[in-house]
Amino acid sequence: MKVERLHGQRFVSQRQAKDETIAWLLWYNKARLHSTLAYVSPMQFESEWLARQANS
Repeated sequence: MKVERLHGQRFVSQRQAKDETIAWLLWYNKARLHSTLAYVSPMQFESEWLARQANS
């Protein structure tokens, strides 16, 4: 996280730092492509998994 989003960044307030951190965490956990999920986002992986379960 430090290298990808916050390294060298100066924040004008703690609130801005917190908001940036939360935005990064949401992106990382929902949209970022994960190698362990065959390079799809967690949201896409979950959607595909649910579709497979419905078709089973």
